[in-house]
Amino acid sequence: MSKILTQDEVDALLKGMSGGEIEVETDAGPEADGVIVYDLTNQDRIIRGRMPTLEIINDRFARLFRTTLSSALRKIVDMTTTSVDMVKFGEFMRSLPVPTSLHIFKMDPLRGHAIFVLESKLVFNLVETFFGGAGGGNVKIEGRDFTAIEQQLTRKVVMLALKDMESAWKPVHEVTMVYSRTEINPQFASIVPPTDVVIVVKFELEMEHTAGTVTVCIPYSTIEPIRTKLYAGFQSDQLEVDHEWMRRFRKQLREAEVEFTVELGRTELTSGDLLQLKVGDVLQLDSDINGHLVAMVEGVPKFLGRPGQMRGNKAFRVEGFKDYGAEI
Repeated sequence: MSKILTQDEVDALLKGMSGGEIEVETDAGPEADGVIVYDLTNQDRIIRGRMPTLEIINDRFARLFRTTLSSALRKIVDMTTTSVDMVKFGEFMRSLPVPTSLHIFKMDPLRGHAIFVLESKLVFNLVETFFGGAGGGNVKIEGRDFTAIEQQLTRKVVMLALKDMESAWKPVHEVTMVYSRTEINPQFASIVPPTDVVIVVKFELEMEHTAGTVTVCIPYSTIEPIRTKLYAGFQSDQLEVDHEWMRRFRKQLREAEVEFTVELGRTELTSGDLLQLKVGDVLQLDSDINGHLVAMVEGVPKFLGRPGQMRGNKAFRVEGFKDYGAEI
């Protein structure tokens, strides 16, 4: 049994403590001096601000993939960026249902893996559209896996997306997207520890009769070596100009059909004269037989020239451009 102090001993002990003769341990916790232990290895320290350059990359990818998928499906597809968030990887994975089309890839030469996610409803509608359907059917998702055909077609779509993603990243930092594997259960798609921070970019993909979400998950540790580029805003004028879009626009513009008409001349008639017209009547026009005729493109006067004949067909030889300020 421990010895119980007498009253005199207690008084002597208190006197020694108050006089500084006896050292007393103090509480070094947060409540004592307001100091909190700061773990520099904790990824919660990451600044969760906007990444202007990453937003530009996402918008470029959405435009490129929208055009690529529209061409592949032969249907109009719209794709826009809806959100960019920083969350813990475990939190992100818990938000994914089963089954989900998960595609793991690398961004060489950056370290680590990333995930490209297609929600189940979108997978089924894409497959239906590929085979000529409307793409708006209701399919029971719970309790079933993707078939071999669904997985194969989905992988082709993802490969097209990764190619466009390479093009979107190229003006900022050239990377090569390397496809790794496919998973349908989020438990088997652990690319980083659950506590690591990841960047989750969500896109809304809309077709004629359906819509769905496309998600890209990139670990913060993967892009950390180039974070200054992503936080820095606009890197160059090259980012602001979508050269691929301009090339396709020029190509489609050259292939566009326009109406080209040549006006022989004009005249004015009263209603009475118009009602009395019959076969063989001759109308005098206001154009000079030796003058130029006006050619119009989509109703807009554009060229001056003379009529003629070439290889048995009526022809028009362009001899000048129409002055927009002059009378026709």
